[in-house]
Amino acid sequence: MISSSRSSIESSWETQAELDLLETVLFGEDVTYPWNPGECEDLDDTPAFCDPLKVDDLNLGDRSPIFFAQLDSCMIYAQLCERFASQVPDSLLQRLYNLAKHSSRREISHLARLVACVQPLLPDWTQEGLQELAGPLAEGGDGELPDCSLAHSWEQLSSLDQARLSLAIAHFTLQQLLVKI
Repeated sequence: MISSSRSSIESSWETQAELDLLETVLFGEDVTYPWNPGECEDLDDTPAFCDPLKVDDLNLGDRSPIFFAQLDSCMIYAQLCERFASQVPDSLLQRLYNLAKHSSRREISHLARLVACVQPLLPDWTQEGLQELAGPLAEGGDGELPDCSLAHSWEQLSSLDQARLSLAIAHFTLQQLLVKI
């Protein structure tokens, strides 16, 4: 009995909906469709969503080199953090990156760049001592991390290991920056 009353209610709703639709069609307002197909001229100026954008359409102008340089800079710093954040404090990575970015713009040897990146971070080291440690990297070394850096935090490393790790990070960063230039 309950199911028969539900079906009669549903059929009355359907009937009412059909009557409302019929009334709207027969006695509705004159404007049933708000867009006039006769005014298609305006559509010719509007780009279609499926049309690919051209670089000229983006109106980037002279700002695009600055934007892409900043994007490259962010990507390099992200790579640096991804690779070394577990071994080196963030503040040290940020300073090292900024020093490497600054020294990459200078016309000096790779050895001088490495020392310029690391010397402000390691004030106990002399320039000559850092040059001696950086020599293999500057002569075309691959900048592999010292073995001790993977197992210990920055604070647990000796001064020598901190210098080696800093130079390896500076070498990696300079390689990334100089490729982008």
